[in-house]
Formats: sequence, structure tokens, C-alpha cells
Amino acid sequence: MVRLILVGYRASGKTTIAQALSNHFDCPAIDADEVFEQKHSCSVGDFIQNQGESSFRDAETVVLQEILRISDGVLSTGGGIVLREENRRIMEDSGLPIVWLVAPADEIRRRLAADATTASRRPALEGRDVYSEVDQALIDREPYYTDVAHFCINTDGISASAIVGEIVEWLASWKSCEARPGDTSAGANS
Repeated sequence: MVRLILVGYRASGKTTIAQALSNHFDCPAIDADEVFEQKHSCSVGDFIQNQGESSFRDAETVVLQEILRISDGVLSTGGGIVLREENRRIMEDSGLPIVWLVAPADEIRRRLAADATTASRRPALEGRDVYSEVDQALIDREPYYTDVAHFCINTDGISASAIVGEIVEWLASWKSCEARPGDTSAGANS
């Protein structure tokens, strides 16, 4: 069954697109933050507040490893999963296609403001409020997303169905490249 990993900053559309892709492929959508919260019986925000970001990142790595043992599905990762080299290596070593969803800072702030769960599920990590850290976090994380992703798509102003269509089309060519032995272009960033 189809499996892929979605990465991107918070509110870039990972959860929405994972669900849309899971509907398209008739497979589960797996949200890493939801799995984390179920496993730890608290929100990501509460976990970070009580145990710190470093402990959260340690626990997030364990959740990533556990999720990747699942036999099928579309994985939506937490926005900061790429910050740790170990996580980037785990995702790359999985052999799964990795799609990076991007949106401009203003759109991300708009989406964060529209989401009632932002305060509890998407805490500020840089000592500022969640809205003011967006620009710098996008700049800081871009090299990590670029490093791990096989395909990138801007989600701003594009319907979920159009994004799914582009990802499905790309996946068809990615699988073709993966199937050809000796093809060194397979897995290269697009």
C-alpha cells in the first residue's frame, strides 16, 4: 500500500493533506503529533511546558521510529522533526518518499490564528509567541527540509485536491525512478 512522509513547518497543511491522500489511496493517515499525545496522555504543549523541548525531541524520535514500523499509511510529521539529524536519517533510511509542504509566513500565521488548538498543540519554542517566531523558524529549518525532501509543493492558495493530484502525479514518477536499477536520479530533490 502507498506510504509516504509529509514534512513541513506547523500549519503548512500536513494533517489536511495526509487525510486527503489517505482517502485517495484508501490507507490510514497517521499524525505524529496525535500519536505522541495519545502515547503520553497530554498535548505537545503540556509535554514541552512540563518536561522541556529537549525531552520532547527525545520522545518525538521514539514516536517516529514506532510509526515507521506501521505497515502502511501517510505519515504527517511534527514541524520540527527535521531539526535532529537522527530523525532526518531515520526518515531517509526508511526509503519512503518524503514530501515537503511549504507556505509563506503570512499564510502560516493566518492558519495558526484560525486554529483553536494552536495554543495547546503548537507552543512557541523560541521564547517568543507562536506568531512572531514563524519567519525565523522558516529560515532556520529550510536547509533541513531541503535536505530530507524528495519533492516540495507550496500549499498556499491551492486546494487540497489539487495538492493531492500533484503529489500523486509525482509519486508515479518517483516510483518509476525507484524501480529502475542503477538510476542515480531516484530520490533526488525536485
